[in-house]
Amino acid sequence: MRHLWILRHAKAASDAPWGGSDRERPLTARGRRDATALGVRLASDVPLPGLDGVRKPDLAICSAAVRTRQTADRVIEAMGGRIPLDSYGSLYDADLDVVLRYLREIDEGVKSALLVGHNPTIFATAIDLVDRDDDDRDRATLEAHGFPTCALAVVALALGAWEDVARGRGRLVGVFRPPY
Repeated sequence: MRHLWILRHAKAASDAPWGGSDRERPLTARGRRDATALGVRLASDVPLPGLDGVRKPDLAICSAAVRTRQTADRVIEAMGGRIPLDSYGSLYDADLDVVLRYLREIDEGVKSALLVGHNPTIFATAIDLVDRDDDDRDRATLEAHGFPTCALAVVALALGAWEDVARGRGRLVGVFRPPY
């Protein structure tokens, strides 16, 4: 069993400083607070509801945009700073095929990974991983919760290897939103 922690970046400023691009928008004070609070909660001995026995992330992957990188950095730092982080510019406005390509490249020793990105990609990834023909409860749960900034979905993937990750192969373990 593998677990994928799917996190939308925390609240970001509406504009980049000094007229920069959308990729350069930093987190707001609320965004910094929410990302740090999530990391503190993940580091604690009290798991989020329904996550008993779910392994915490061994690796983080994120978009190279400032707000996603700041979100990932704050979560990881609050968890104790021991998780490797890889960031990729191509995750900024990626479609599911690009996301799946990165997930399929995860080292087989990694049992649980954190993916930090942007909407609509990040929400679509969660939906597509759990969307199965025989059962739409997971999809309905995700849609009912929505996916605001700093929202987190945890998906269990019954895979022998990350290279086997595909649409409809996951089961939603939990979906959460701030405050943490």
